[in-house]
Order: sequence, then structure tokens, then C-alpha cells
Amino acid sequence: MNTPAPLITIDRVSHEYASTAHDRELVLSDINLGIQENDVVALLGPSGCGKSTLIRILSGLIQPTRGDVCYRGQRLRGVSPGVAMVFQNFALFPWLTVRGNILLPVEHLPPAEQQARLETVLSTVGLGAYEYSFPRELSGGMKQRVGIARALIAQPEVLCMDEPFSALDVLTAETLRNEISRLLASPEHPLRTMVFVTHNISEAVFLATRVVVLAAQPGRVAQIVPNTLPYPRDPDSPAFRAAVETLHGILTHTNLPDHATVPTDAGKVVTKVDDTRRRIAPVCLPYVTPGEVLGLLALLGDEPCDVFDLAERFGREFGAVVRVIKAAELLGFIETPGQDVMITDLGKQAVGASTDGQKTLVRERLLKLKIFELLVRLIRVQENQTLAEEELLRELQAALPHEKPRQLFRTLLAWGRHAEIISYDQRKHQLRLYESRRSRRAAAVANTPAPTDGA
Repeated sequence: MNTPAPLITIDRVSHEYASTAHDRELVLSDINLGIQENDVVALLGPSGCGKSTLIRILSGLIQPTRGDVCYRGQRLRGVSPGVAMVFQNFALFPWLTVRGNILLPVEHLPPAEQQARLETVLSTVGLGAYEYSFPRELSGGMKQRVGIARALIAQPEVLCMDEPFSALDVLTAETLRNEISRLLASPEHPLRTMVFVTHNISEAVFLATRVVVLAAQPGRVAQIVPNTLPYPRDPDSPAFRAAVETLHGILTHTNLPDHATVPTDAGKVVTKVDDTRRRIAPVCLPYVTPGEVLGLLALLGDEPCDVFDLAERFGREFGAVVRVIKAAELLGFIETPGQDVMITDLGKQAVGASTDGQKTLVRERLLKLKIFELLVRLIRVQENQTLAEEELLRELQAALPHEKPRQLFRTLLAWGRHAEIISYDQRKHQLRLYESRRSRRAAAVANTPAPTDGA
């Protein structure tokens, strides 16, 4: 039996953004994906993995840097004719009523057809009594219903939604998820194909027939997981909980692999900066602050803690918490067997130490990372022991082409200052190795000429 051709085909798509006038950032790398009719696809992954960029590419809102997107076998040029988009931030025109906002995509149709479609979608999203209300009169949930109705009125073959429930309160989001689920389960409703972005694993299991797990830096498909649970889905059922646990494990392993790169000792003598640059560990210091890592250590007790429970306790998106965990593990303060996060003896020592003691521990660990070995070496080889910011940015771009050089610079600056490894002159945009006041006084005394007998 021949498999029907996909509605949408994403073929070897990569995408770059210009991060500065001279630098480009690779956000998606070699994405291959097909969207079939009656497919409900969730794009799941941490912040920064390119989920929103990918859904805009498949809908034709963004032209990819490399690769092709085809709609019904035809290469896509511009906005896809069979795709409608629902955005996270509602994107309503405040001067138009609910009616005016919803009718925008079908203004070219005869008035009778417009009215018939309007009545249908208003009934579908439960906004019949708000037809002549303005957005300022609506709650967040109602505004998102208007956005969904505006997408549905065009009768698209594919509905794309970019985290449509993330800006809503928990109860409103749950209500809208249930309504979308009923639409997908209804054989009478024409909309049966959907692609949506989420960072919520339960939401992906509740709605999707396939879950595409994306990894970051750059964004790429890590795994595609089928979901065969029948609609309507019960979040309290054992099968639903098992599916959530499976995705938990996949997402954790994708973002916190069991064999993480361990900091290497910095005791070897390096004679050339280029040698250091070539030997930088593939895993760089994540874009987090020292305060976030030390806050994580303070939250951990003696018992292992599930990474998803930590995300809830932090009250932050999973991907952001994963970056903090990665940084803490890279420094040797925690371990991550499976989905658990465990504080190490070194981490406990950091929690119990004084401020100066914490700085000393962090400084010792940072100087074992190749990225800081490069930074220190670059400063020392300068004639006046002063490194220009632009020179460091060029070196970071060369050493780690897939990282964001300015964001990495800010991260190195935050950690280097915290651990008293470097100092930074904001006016001159220059870095030096840090010297404490005690060291400077000692140097000044050493350089002061001894008094003569006739003084």
C-alpha cells in the first residue's frame, strides 16, 4: 500500500540569523520532516532550539537559509496557501471588533459567505455574544479564542500554533486545550491537521499524534515519537502518564546526556593560543549566571530531585532550568543520573562556604574549563596584558562557531568577574586579569624605592 504524499515536506532545512553586522547564528540545522493529513504534530524542546522559527518556516512566514519547504508537492514561495497561524501574543488589531479581527482573512469573499463562516467559528470558540466587542474588553483567554477563530475562518488544511496557551492562566489554558482536543476528535469538523509549538510535555501528549523532540545549539530533530492514544485523552490514565514519562526520559537524555563532557585539568603548558582554541571542550558554559547555579545548589537536599520537579519549583520553563543544571554539572557541583539531579560533595561544600569560599571554589572549577584557559591565555599574550572585547569576540567565533559570541562573552564576563578571574573596563571595552586590592598594594610596596640614609 502506497503512503500518501505529505501535505507539507521540510527537506534539509537550515536557518541562520544575523546576530551582528558580521556574525551569523545557526538556529536550525538539516531539518527533515513531513506533515501528513490528519497529523497533529507537536514541536517540543528547550528554549533556543528553533521551534518558533521552524513553525514559521513551514507556514511560509520565513524563507529558510538552506533547504526547501513543499506544500502538496510544490515548492513554497511566500506564505503557504493552506496554512493558518495562531500566535502566542494574540496579534489582534485593537481598533477592530471581534467580528472585524476574525473576518480579516476572508474579506475577499461575498458578504453572505463571510457571515456564514463567521457564525460557524464564533460558535466553535464560544464567542457568539462578543461579536461587537473590542479586544480591550476581552480577557486573555477570549483574545486567544479570537485568534483561533481568525485562523479557522479561512478553512485551512493545516492549523499552526506557536505556544498558544503559554500566555494564559492555568485554568483558561486547560479549557482551550480541551476545546482544541474536541475539534481534533470530531469527524464532522474539517480541521484535522495541526502543528503546534510547546514546551509542555503533558500538552504534547494530550493533543499530538506525533511529538518531534528538538535539541538545541543548533536546533535539530533528536527523535520523533508517535502517540497512538485515542481521543479524547485522559491525563489521569496509566497510558497517558506512561507516555509523559517516556517523553520526560527522551527530553532529559537529549538535553542532559548521561555521558557529559567533564572539565579537564588546566595544568598543561600551552605555547600557542591557537592550540588552546582547537582544544576547547565541545560543551561550553551555558548562558546562565552564577547566582542561578548557586540558587540551584541551595534548593537541592541530600535526596535526588527529578529535573521536572525542579522546573516546577523554579517556576521556569524546562529548557531554562536545564541550562542551569548543565552549568552546575559542568562545574562538578551536581550529577544527573537519568532524570535525577544530585548534589555532589563539592556542591555541598559550596553551599556551606562563605562568600569568599564560594568564589574560590568557583574560580578553581572555572580555570579547569578550556574556555577560561583560552580567555586567560589570550590576556597574557597581549603586550600590555589587556584584551580588547572585539578581539575576544573574534576568537570565540572562531573557537565555537555554533555559539552566540556576544551572549557567550556576557556569560564569561559574569562568571569571570564573580570568581575574580578577570576585570572589565566598560569605557574602553577591555579585559584584564583581576588583581585584588591586597595584590595591588603588595605590588606597589615592592616597586617603591627603599629610603636612603639621607632621606
